[in-house]
Amino acid sequence: MPVDLLKTLNEEFGFTDFRPGQLEVLTKLQQGDDVFAILPTGGGKTLIYQLFGRVNSGTVVVVSPLISLMQDQVQRMQYLGEKRVVALTSNLSFSEKQIVLNNISQYKYIYISPEMLSNQNVLEHFKQLEISLFVVDEAHCVSEWGPDFRPEYQDLGWIRTRLNSPLTLMITATATDKVQQDVISKLGFENGEVDIESQPVNRPNIFLAAKVVADEKEKLAVVKQFLSTISGKGIIYFSSRVKAEKIAEQLAASANLKVLAYHGGMTSEDRYSVQQQFMNDQIDVICATSAFGMGIDKQDIRFVIHFHIPANLQSYMQEIGRCGRDGEKGVALALFSDDDRFIHLGLLDKTIPTSNEIEYAYAHPDVEFNDESYRVIKYYIGHQVPLNEVQQIFEKRKIQRQVELAQMIDYIMSTTCRREKLLTPFQSTYESEPGFCCDIDDEFWIDVQTFMDEHSINSQKVSADEQSEDWLSVVNQLFLSKN
Repeated sequence: MPVDLLKTLNEEFGFTDFRPGQLEVLTKLQQGDDVFAILPTGGGKTLIYQLFGRVNSGTVVVVSPLISLMQDQVQRMQYLGEKRVVALTSNLSFSEKQIVLNNISQYKYIYISPEMLSNQNVLEHFKQLEISLFVVDEAHCVSEWGPDFRPEYQDLGWIRTRLNSPLTLMITATATDKVQQDVISKLGFENGEVDIESQPVNRPNIFLAAKVVADEKEKLAVVKQFLSTISGKGIIYFSSRVKAEKIAEQLAASANLKVLAYHGGMTSEDRYSVQQQFMNDQIDVICATSAFGMGIDKQDIRFVIHFHIPANLQSYMQEIGRCGRDGEKGVALALFSDDDRFIHLGLLDKTIPTSNEIEYAYAHPDVEFNDESYRVIKYYIGHQVPLNEVQQIFEKRKIQRQVELAQMIDYIMSTTCRREKLLTPFQSTYESEPGFCCDIDDEFWIDVQTFMDEHSINSQKVSADEQSEDWLSVVNQLFLSKN
């Protein structure tokens, strides 16, 4: 007998309707079809596998890229009354991990990283489970991080096989056709075996702007001017932890705003504190590295500024998608100077090993190096991948990253519609209202204040869409309705 998914949505989560794509994905999963779902940022991706678990027996295993993201999801589910949920992470002590593993069948939802799942002892415990759904969250990481950063993502194909090839959901907010096919292949599927459910990635409520400046001093001046015109909350992205902290201090001192930094070098307690203050409107602006964002479900972010551009358009789409989730208007502003190009090229030289370095590592496999790229090489050595093949992998990755950086810079330098330039790699059509598309098509830099006022970007209104409500408010409503 078919499950009434809408009824379950209302009774279990308090929502009256699905967002675009959610019901389609759930229906395919209920039919036993493996699915690759591309839903826009803020499109309610996590609800899909959480609801699936409510209406099906067995365990939902969620492969997730970040500990902070896993912890946040576990906390949300616990607030919503689901106690059979755990995140198996490196933050747990040895004894805590053993307790979880020895009681693994007691959990309904298990969050885990690809590195942890690649551990043979952990995998043996997971083989005992009846897995109803195997989820690869932020699935683009398989393609983007697998070859040269977190190679354990490439193990997910054989891991699926060892787990008896369970029903699989790959889910992300942005993935080009090339990335989709790469992820599907690396997960061990043949062409045509996976249903692709893709919603338009365009966010017409986000105005796109970019500015070429001489140096970081001019960038800071532009940021200060921009912040003086807008009263909403926002995120400013940086390429380095040092810059994020420095600019946060300068903005806090010069503007009447509460500004704090967030980056991966902070303790987990400090990161959690900053995140919660931002969620609770105690902070106006977060100065962050890319470590901030995944899983952040704050609805009323009015702007996302890139003090330093990201390495590719896919990352840019992910990061600006955190703006305007309430459906109200927002601005995505990217700043660029020639130094940005050299920052990224320098990072490429540091993170992509040369053929000689790879050859040396292969000749001295027992030598330990305190270097991330050598850790990745050791992964390939351990998997007995031939030297010349590994050299080709890294050479191709370097070229690919250079091409992606060139596309990102081309977006900044564009003299044609930015929205079209941004969406073309995703083969996504777009719509935008007249006067609110991008700074190529519409007047923006002449009078930023007038533009903001005319388009009500300073508005603090919250969308009537019930799924856009703050999750803590939803929790309170659910508890009140049960009393």
